[in-house]
Amino acid sequence: MNKHKLILTSSVANSFEWYDYALFGHFAPIIGQKFFPNTDPSISLLYAFLAFALGYLMRPIGGIFFGVIGDRFGRRSALSASVICMAFPTAAIGFLPTYETAGIAATSMMILVRVLQGLSMGGALTGSISFVIEHTEKSHRGFTSSFSMSSICVGILFGSLVSNLIKSIFTPEQFNSWAWRLPFLIGIFIFFAGIYIKKHTAETPLFLENESYGKVEQRPLKFAFKHHWFDMLISILINGTGSVIFYVESIYLISYLKIHRGFGEDEVSNLVNICYIIMIVVTILGGWLSDKIGRRKIFVINLVIIILTSTFLLESFEFGSFGSIIIAQIIIAILAALYIGPEPALQAELYPTNIRSTALSVSYNTATSIFGGTAPYIMESLVQNGNMGSGSIYIIVCAVLSLIALYFYVDRSQLAKKVG
Repeated sequence: MNKHKLILTSSVANSFEWYDYALFGHFAPIIGQKFFPNTDPSISLLYAFLAFALGYLMRPIGGIFFGVIGDRFGRRSALSASVICMAFPTAAIGFLPTYETAGIAATSMMILVRVLQGLSMGGALTGSISFVIEHTEKSHRGFTSSFSMSSICVGILFGSLVSNLIKSIFTPEQFNSWAWRLPFLIGIFIFFAGIYIKKHTAETPLFLENESYGKVEQRPLKFAFKHHWFDMLISILINGTGSVIFYVESIYLISYLKIHRGFGEDEVSNLVNICYIIMIVVTILGGWLSDKIGRRKIFVINLVIIILTSTFLLESFEFGSFGSIIIAQIIIAILAALYIGPEPALQAELYPTNIRSTALSVSYNTATSIFGGTAPYIMESLVQNGNMGSGSIYIIVCAVLSLIALYFYVDRSQLAKKVG
């Protein structure tokens, strides 16, 4: 299969998947009102972010399920299945009754939908990473796999643009009544991307080689925990910092600037959209740089900068003018993008082919559940019980743990320099 077509197909599917998933962050305030009502909007928002976190707690289970499929039956099967499974719970949000009409049943259904989304996401991104990396020679793996992460930003940007478009077309009354459902309904189209992957893409050469030599691991989960538990722990700790700053940037700050700082919808939306565009480019740049100067070096430099600047950046959001907030948000966007760009290659090269899909899915999704999915809830809790600047302590601790984990990192991929 043509490599450019492969990257494009995988990226499009990943973008739609993250469009679906990111809508929850963009619509967190109204989801809080509709499904977790409270006289205090900030409390409703807190419950919405808790539901967001609950969905993430299911990602490791989804990672195990789709990861095992990837190692036993092929990367293509795992990726297409996870993409198809994401379409239905996202579209279901567009049909759910609200608390006003169904009471606690509506809240329960929203939580169930989030759980199903989390299960599907457990196999999507890591499936995409394994799929692309195993079609790519080692010297270009950082650059090629960075498109998987860049497509996350494309999907989130698409979600933001669609959300803004809906809000501009309909009146506030129409939006609050029913139009907020429309972007979720559009998410059903990811179903067709999953079907395309299943029918029109090739299995990775490395999996086919393992299969031809009878080296497909029949119990990849047991093997991974028995022989690679320390590598998986390293992977979780490395991923932790990137997950926190990415989800603070892409999910939390949108609601924080509107609710706690009182900035207008348009100015906040324009700022975050600009940041998404910056991240799309810088993520690919980070992957390309990792091929040139080494992945570990980029991570160390990035983590040191995060430790030195996080307090200043968060205090800018809490006390600064909108001009200083623009600067702070762009800096965080760049740091987050430089972190996630080289990460797929660095994480995938930690594992051999026979258990890569399972080990990568478990470790990556565990990290994003513990650190990423809970980040909006933790930050909002810190804000409501103190000040936003205290969140920098949380970020710094994560960064120190990531630096320690990098010290023990070893490339265990044992991949050939050229593939195919």
